Amino acid sequence: MFGWRKRIGYIAPTVIEVLAYEFYRFAPEGVGLVGVTCGIDDWRPEEFEKGLAQVRSFAAYLGSRGVDYIIHGGGPLVVARGKGYEEEIVREITQASGKPATTGVRSAMEAMRAAGSKRVAIASPYPPGHNKAMADYLASFGFEIVAAEGANVPFKDLQKPTPHEVYAFASAVATRARDADTLYLPCPQWQGAQIVERLEEDTGKAVISYTHANFFCAFRQLEIGAKIVGHGKLLGSLARA
Repeated sequence: MFGWRKRIGYIAPTVIEVLAYEFYRFAPEGVGLVGVTCGIDDWRPEEFEKGLAQVRSFAAYLGSRGVDYIIHGGGPLVVARGKGYEEEIVREITQASGKPATTGVRSAMEAMRAAGSKRVAIASPYPPGHNKAMADYLASFGFEIVAAEGANVPFKDLQKPTPHEVYAFASAVATRARDADTLYLPCPQWQGAQIVERLEEDTGKAVISYTHANFFCAFRQLEIGAKIVGHGKLLGSLARA
């Protein structure tokens, strides 16, 4: 039966496609994804504001649907508001839904701390401005950003780069960022989670994908300690926990 174990709510800024595909590749049996989308259309600030304006109502709706936990997606929307906004939006979601929650940036930082990350290289699909905003946000919390490179993928094409193409880009970033101990792949809308284990094996670095970080935090909060094999060290650590 769908979601007999736990149901995780997800508030997406745009369509839910790659994220759902990747989630069900590693999710333990009985853990279901319950998603809603804010329907933003591009990288413009006014679109970000449109998405954020819907968060409270969608959080309340997901709470009414009986989810156990809520994830807010969309790192660029959060970092655009400045340091600390991840805590504000988590409070808003929790108050509206009555459920524990996280947001993508907060999950990324928690995952990096769990991995012992100090020096981070970012390989993103973002345009330059949003890539820099993400780098600056992480740096403001004490992470040393060794490199931050964005592929500048058009908003409605984020799902198009193949895992092989994402691997090639991220691997090149890791090669240039030799001093980094961690490679961070933000954005759930491009196919980064599928290549995490291969990147870890080939680069020798910890690799944190946006999708893995979100559900790592959700599974840990919900005490889902399943054995997850083939998806990298972060999700693999849940079994040990």
